[in-house]
Amino acid sequence: MKSKKDKIVNLILIIIPFACILLIWQIGSLFTNEFILPSVGETFMALISVFTKSKFYLALLGTLLRTLIAFAISFALAFLLAFLTRISQKAEVVISTVISLLRALPTIAVVLILLLWTSSNVAAVVVTSLVVLPTTYSSLKDALFSVDDDLIKVLKLYGVDDKKLLKDVYAPAILPSTLLAVGNGLSLNLKLMVAAEVIAATANSIGYLLNSSKVNFEMANMIAIVVITVFIGILVEWSFKALSKKVGEWQ
Repeated sequence: MKSKKDKIVNLILIIIPFACILLIWQIGSLFTNEFILPSVGETFMALISVFTKSKFYLALLGTLLRTLIAFAISFALAFLLAFLTRISQKAEVVISTVISLLRALPTIAVVLILLLWTSSNVAAVVVTSLVVLPTTYSSLKDALFSVDDDLIKVLKLYGVDDKKLLKDVYAPAILPSTLLAVGNGLSLNLKLMVAAEVIAATANSIGYLLNSSKVNFEMANMIAIVVITVFIGILVEWSFKALSKKVGEWQ
């Protein structure tokens, strides 16, 4: 258990980088104008203003919904591929090749191609799923391979069926790692989704609001929206990290 002093020190260490960023930001704004780098105060006022606009909530809802859909697709595919890799070495060779190809895909080019074939909504979801799939696959594969083969063989010798193995051995062993993968995956999905929405000019999206702010030279508004997006991503990642830690302690 960490002492109260350690917790305070850790909190200070977390605050210091944010304080340095704000200080450098404020100093930089003194040497330019609001159309290039607005001050911290101007951005804060823009942040407050963003929360009063209904179109922001519609855009946020659209982006989060697409993010969840993209993550569900990539997670399901990643788990299936990781499971096949776990049970077959031949499958691992094929799947590793596919994952390498997906890692090499140029995101912007894929978005542009998909825009010719589908709508901007579908293009954003598909490209985000494809880009996140390799990372999620690697995390789930590591989790599945962390289960001791010798233990599984011994339990099978004693007549333990696959259903019980899955419930009492595999699930507890991979759950903490899976929760971490979910948190990291959702956070990465959100960042990539916004990028894809910017490129695809997806309606009712955070990406569309960023494009609109850029066209209208509303830099404070743009930074405010980015700050909100970053905060949501960090919150999701930290929440699943804490949940993973709790699950690990219960076990």
